[in-house]
Amino acid sequence: MKTKISTLFAFVLCIFSLNASAIKLSKDATISILTCAPGNELYSLFGHTGIRITDEANRLDIVFNYGTFDFETQGFYFKFAQGLLPYQLSCTDFDYFVRSYHREKRSVYSQTLNLDSIQKQYLMDLLVENYQPQNRSYLYNFLYDNCSTRVRDIIEKSTDNHITWTAEPSTKSFWNLLDEYLRRSPWTQWGIHTILGSPATSTATTREQMFLPDYLMYRLDSAAYNGNRLVEPIEVIYQAPEQDLSTPWYLSPFFVFAVCTLAFILLLQKYKSRRLLKAVAIPFFIATGIIGCLIVFLCFFTKHPTMFPNFNALWANPLNLIAAFFLGKRELPWIINKYISVYLYILIIGFLLWFLFIPAVPYASMVIFVWMMYLCIRLR
Repeated sequence: MKTKISTLFAFVLCIFSLNASAIKLSKDATISILTCAPGNELYSLFGHTGIRITDEANRLDIVFNYGTFDFETQGFYFKFAQGLLPYQLSCTDFDYFVRSYHREKRSVYSQTLNLDSIQKQYLMDLLVENYQPQNRSYLYNFLYDNCSTRVRDIIEKSTDNHITWTAEPSTKSFWNLLDEYLRRSPWTQWGIHTILGSPATSTATTREQMFLPDYLMYRLDSAAYNGNRLVEPIEVIYQAPEQDLSTPWYLSPFFVFAVCTLAFILLLQKYKSRRLLKAVAIPFFIATGIIGCLIVFLCFFTKHPTMFPNFNALWANPLNLIAAFFLGKRELPWIINKYISVYLYILIIGFLLWFLFIPAVPYASMVIFVWMMYLCIRLR
C-alpha cells in the first residue's frame, strides 16, 4: 500500500504541483538515464530515452520523457509531415513506464549520473522548468531535436558544458546510422531512404550521433566529467527475450522490384499490344508521380532540414501524374511524347550518376530506373 500511495503521490505531484521551487531533492537522490530498445512500430524503431528521478525521502520515482505526442492533435498527420507536430515533455511513474516496455518486449537499461547534490538539484530544476505548460512543447526534429538530443542537452547544461565526449573517429553518415536499425524492416528502410534528401549522406559527428538513444547510451558510458566517469556502468532494468524480426530476403524491395520488372518486361515483349503497354504503364506513372509530389512537398513545404536536394525525384517525377492522364489516349500529344523523351534522358543520366557518386538513391530504386526507362523506350 505504501508503494501505491507513493506512486500516486508522485504522479499527482508531477501533473499538478511542479514549479521552479516545488521539489528539493535529498542528498540520497539519484538521477539515471533510461535507454529503451527499439520496438516494432515506426515511431519506436530507433529506441527511446528518458530521465529517471529517484528520491525515497520525497517518495519520488518518476520518469521525464521528451518523446510524448498526442494523436488527438488537430491535423496530426499533416503537421507530422510538415515537421510542425509539437512533442512534449511528460512525467510519469517509473513502474508504469517500465511496464509499458515489458508489454512491448523492449529491453530497458539504466545509467546513474555521477553528479553531486548541487548538480542533481540544478538538473531537477531544469526539468521542472521545462515541464511548465509554457515550456514543455517543442517542434520535434528526427535527426537534430528529439527525445535523445534533449536529454543530452540538459545533461550538458546541468554540468556547465564541461562533459568530455570520447569516441573513435567515425565515417558513418546519418544513413549508415539509420540503416543499423532499418535492416530488419527493408520496406521501411526503402521508404525512408526515398524521402530523405542528400544531406542525410553527410558524416555525423560524435555529438550528432547521439540523436539515437543507443548511441547516447554508449557515449555516456565513455564520457568524463571533471576527470571522472560521468555515469555508473550500464545496469539492466529489464532484458527482453530475443526476437527474430528480420524480413526474408525474398520479400525485400530489391528482390520484389527485380522479379516484378522482369515479369512485366517478359510479358510486354511477348505480347506487343500497345493497349497492354499503356495499361501497364499508367499505374506506374501515377505511382511515381505521387511519390514525386510527396518528395516536392517535403523539400519545399516543410520544416524538415534534410529533405533537399533529393535525387529520387529523378525517377519519381511529379509530372508523371500529368503524363499518365494522356497515356490512355489513342495518340499521345506531341508535348507528352517530348516529355517522355526528356524523362528517359533524365533516367539514363541519373542511373549513370549513381555509379559515379555517393548514392543518394537506395539501390532497390535502381530497378525502378531500369523499369521506367524500358517503359519510356516502348512508349515513344
